[in-house]
Amino acid sequence: MENRKQRHARKALAGLPTECRTGDCEHYREIVRLRRNLHDGLGPGLAGIMMRADVLTELLTANQGAAEQMLHELRREAASFMAEFRRMLADQSPAELDGHRFDDALRALAARMSRASGNTLLVTAEVDPDAVEVDRAARVAAFWIAKEALTNVVKHARAGTCVIRVWVEDGLRLEITDDGVGGAGLSRPGVGLRSMGSRAAELGGWCDVTENGRHGRPGITVSAHLPAPSPAEESYCDSTD
Repeated sequence: MENRKQRHARKALAGLPTECRTGDCEHYREIVRLRRNLHDGLGPGLAGIMMRADVLTELLTANQGAAEQMLHELRREAASFMAEFRRMLADQSPAELDGHRFDDALRALAARMSRASGNTLLVTAEVDPDAVEVDRAARVAAFWIAKEALTNVVKHARAGTCVIRVWVEDGLRLEITDDGVGGAGLSRPGVGLRSMGSRAAELGGWCDVTENGRHGRPGITVSAHLPAPSPAEESYCDSTD
């Protein structure tokens, strides 16, 4: 019987066009990279700006001071969004990780997504302190997956709370759990769900999206395993180069 990693690998292979299964897939890989980066980078930024614009419309008549403050925040977000777009085209890691600790970046992402919901959603991050020492490729993939999962929660879940959990276990383990309405679209995954899966698969890992309601609880859980060498293994490899 195949295990979870083998099952994900089989599904990923089945989804590739014929030319990729025969090895001639550089062009296709580039298309996939651009599509994934555009979706993961542009999607959350635009969604956040649109949601805050809706809140701003209501504040214009109810609270002029709060409206002006939100307008300044929207301008900052738009500038950050453009910087992220340029980095994305260059296939660089998320701007939020540039010069920032991994755990701090995740907590900042959680706070930003809470604000994007108009503070109707409370997002918290519980990050293992040792996670900052894990291989950067795993941290970058974990951040992208968390960002996409949170964007889906803000846009679709109608949740009140969402928790990001990250811990070290043969690389990084990641869970994003919300208490929203569940996922009617899980049977037909879109670009976002496929993107999360492909980022994990590139590292030899997996990403699952399950509906908590099946276990008597509402909401969705995104789980991922992102294999990575331990700091000791990396040090050994560096010393033998």
